[in-house]
Amino acid sequence: MTIEKAPLSFAQWKQCGKYFEWRDHNVYFQRGGKGEVLLMLHGFPTCGWDWCWISRYFVDRFHMVVPDLLDYGQSLNAKRRPCSIMDQADMIEALMKHRGIKEAHILAHDVGDTVAQELIARHNESSLSFHILSGVFLNGGMIPSLHRPRRVQKLLAGRFGPLLARFAGKEKFLRGFAEIFGAATKPSGRQLKEFWPAMLGVNGRGSLARRIRYMAEREIHADRWVGAIKDAFMPLMMINGLADPVSGEHAADGWAKLVPKAKLARLPGIGHYPQVEAPDTVVDLVNQFHDCIVEKAIKTKSA
Repeated sequence: MTIEKAPLSFAQWKQCGKYFEWRDHNVYFQRGGKGEVLLMLHGFPTCGWDWCWISRYFVDRFHMVVPDLLDYGQSLNAKRRPCSIMDQADMIEALMKHRGIKEAHILAHDVGDTVAQELIARHNESSLSFHILSGVFLNGGMIPSLHRPRRVQKLLAGRFGPLLARFAGKEKFLRGFAEIFGAATKPSGRQLKEFWPAMLGVNGRGSLARRIRYMAEREIHADRWVGAIKDAFMPLMMINGLADPVSGEHAADGWAKLVPKAKLARLPGIGHYPQVEAPDTVVDLVNQFHDCIVEKAIKTKSA
C-alpha cells in the first residue's frame, strides 16, 4: 500500500489561488465549490496543498476556503517576523471578512487545529467575527500534555533552530517527515520530494524555525485552548491516524476523555496525515459527520 499521487502537483496548486493583504503579509488562499463554507486549515510544516487529496470530492457540498497560514506556503511574510497563533487567528478573521463570510464549518490539521482552538475560544466568548458551525480535526497537538514532538521539531524550536533550518540537508528533513506517516503509507521517491517546496514555500528555510514556535505557545495557552474544546457547543469530531508517533492513538484516547460527547474515528495503520494517507476514508467520514448535522437540524426544526 502506498499513498495516492497528489491530484495536483504543488506547482499546479500554487497557480490557482488568490491573495489578500493583511498587515505586512501577502496571504495566499484557494477558494471553490458550492454550498456551506468549509474553512480548511493546514498543518506544520506544509501548506494548503495538503488538502488537494480530498478537496476535489467536496466541490458539490462545500464552498471551500483554503488559506496558507502566515509564513507558510505562498503567504509571503515580507518582514520575516515570527507569527503567533493569535496572529494566525486574526488573519483568518480578516480573510473571512474579506470574503464576506459570516458562518463556516472548520476542517483542520496539526497547527491548524491549534488555530481553530483559538477561533473556538473566541467563539465561546462571543468575540469572534463569524459563526463556527462545526469542527473536524485531524491529528494534532490539541492537548499539549499528550503531544510527542519528534527530535527535529525540538531542535527547530530550540536555540539553534535557525541554524538547523538553514543548514540541515534536504534529504534528512524529508526522511524525518516520512517517519510520521504510517508504515505502509509513507511517501517516497518523487512523492516525498514533492513535499519539499510545499514545506519551504516562498519564505524559505528560515521560516521553519519561526513557524514552530507554536509548540511553546501551546504550553502557554494550554488552559485556554483545551478549555475551548471542552466548552464548545458546536458539533465536533476527531479523525485520528493511530500510527502517528506525534499525536496518534494516545491523542485519540485523550480526546475521548476530554470531549466524550464528540465523535471520534480511529484509523489503524494511518499516520499523521490522514487526508493524504487515506483520503477516501477521510472524505467519507467528513460527509457522514455533516449528514448527521443536517439530519439533526431537520429533526430540531420539525420538533
